[in-house]
Amino acid sequence: MKKPLLIAAAFIVSILFMGCPAGKNADGYTLKFNMQKGSKFDYAMNMDMNMKQSMMGKEMTMKSKITMGYFFEITSDSAGWKTVAATISKIAMDMNAGDMSMKFDTDNPSADTTGPMAMAGKIFSGMKDGKFTFTINENGQIGQIQGFNEILQQSIAAANIPNTDMVIQSMGKSFDENQFRQNLQQSFNIYPGKPVKPGESWTKNTTLNNSGMILKMDNTYTLESVTGNDAMIKVASKITSGMDSSSVDNFKVNMDGSMSGDMNYDLSNGLPKQGSMDMKVIMKVTGQGMDMPIDMDMKMTFTSSKK
Repeated sequence: MKKPLLIAAAFIVSILFMGCPAGKNADGYTLKFNMQKGSKFDYAMNMDMNMKQSMMGKEMTMKSKITMGYFFEITSDSAGWKTVAATISKIAMDMNAGDMSMKFDTDNPSADTTGPMAMAGKIFSGMKDGKFTFTINENGQIGQIQGFNEILQQSIAAANIPNTDMVIQSMGKSFDENQFRQNLQQSFNIYPGKPVKPGESWTKNTTLNNSGMILKMDNTYTLESVTGNDAMIKVASKITSGMDSSSVDNFKVNMDGSMSGDMNYDLSNGLPKQGSMDMKVIMKVTGQGMDMPIDMDMKMTFTSSKK
């Protein structure tokens, strides 16, 4: 008898949600990060990049796939900022550049105990289950991050790797607080800060800095549709960088590109459930008497699931 009653109750609840979508008012829908204290969710970001570089008449291609997985829990909510306890749940990399390749997955560690792969494996294995905290407000801005850099430093120290300072400096370019902040903001720092209606657009500008390479993104978001608590958002971005301000290891970098995709959010709490974005960038790197054109295609996806 209980099972039919539960099914009927679930059906009634679903009809109520369909009739009264969360966040709806006369001015439109309110989309903001509103997960309550005690909420828990998994978050994973995947980056699949293909890069083609021409230098001194030779062409080189590089393919890489990177996955970062996290477990998040909202532990406090004070003065408009929520504190999130984070745990690194997965790191996976698959890189191939000509004769050089590297592949690692914390879920399936390599048996190799020598060479560069072994070094990376020790470091990434040490980072898995590392814990840190960060703050986030309802507009998706990432505030203080505490303990992230220490995870990398401690895992390198525990691996007993020579030239520790050099390794930290090198890997820190891809696994530091700044990079973590920038990756999260791709999914969270999109909320409009006002009610919006289907078909309405808003803009947000972002500047990313990766080891001196400055990437400016002019983002336009459009609320495509709302079904129950499900909000679909269209993304269109213009990507630029100035040679006078962007440089890496004394090389100037100029870039021009675009990004487009779709992102799916839960209106009831602002959780980004899934998204897929395609980025295309043409770069020109100049320095030491050389001009190096680089074409890059990247597909970024993210998924979240409430626990």
